[in-house]
Amino acid sequence: MDLGLKEKVAIVMGGTSGVGLKTAEMLLQEGAKVAVCGRDHKRIDNAYQHLKNFAEPERIFTGSCDVTKENEVYEFISSAAETLGAVDILVNSAGRSVMGHFFDITDEQWTEQIQLKYFAIIYAVRAVHSYMAKSGGGRIININATLAKEPERHMVATAATRAGLLNLSKTLAHELAPDNILVNSVSLGLIRTDQWERRRMQNAPDADPDSWYTELAEKRKIPLGRVGESEEVASVIVFLSSNKASYVSGSTIEVAGGLGKAL
Repeated sequence: MDLGLKEKVAIVMGGTSGVGLKTAEMLLQEGAKVAVCGRDHKRIDNAYQHLKNFAEPERIFTGSCDVTKENEVYEFISSAAETLGAVDILVNSAGRSVMGHFFDITDEQWTEQIQLKYFAIIYAVRAVHSYMAKSGGGRIININATLAKEPERHMVATAATRAGLLNLSKTLAHELAPDNILVNSVSLGLIRTDQWERRRMQNAPDADPDSWYTELAEKRKIPLGRVGESEEVASVIVFLSSNKASYVSGSTIEVAGGLGKAL
């Protein structure tokens, strides 16, 4: 199936690992050009070396960027657009969670989550808008989590800000529709990413990884009985980036193995 992604230019914010990196990889395989950014120079270099397995170097752009700093976001996106020729797709995948109950969360942690879940997206959308509007449209996909609809007490700051991001994404879908820019959300359940790997190593470094994830799925009562993989999320992102999703905007697709009961 031709997804119509050949020669499209995709910006993946936070694309040096996990879901973001897998999305970049799959977009390259579909013939797109891809730019990814991160804060860790070693991860950026590793991502570039990895992505060269799927496309010619001239189809790949990497750069250092703290997504919570407006000037760095604008500089990265403008450099990527100049190098690759356009901006057709924006994937906002940067972010991390903070665990803690309400009275345990510091002001600094609240601020960090607000910066990551709101301003990082605001800066990136502002930066890509003129490019997409000029070329006749585009796609924006915001990576969210099932927490946005079903908060958990031990992740209050992340859940609250993710709920706000869900609202922001819906508003942007209406705001940007006249420019033919489609905005959607992909909400993750438990996905085997670097973040979960760090938790596993911290809590059970000697445990068999597959067994640990199986037990985690059982504990969280995931209906499909397993934790998801990055590729399963990336596949949905690539679809939403494609011509096949030309009438999908303002939607949220959950990639969570049936986890969650919210409508």
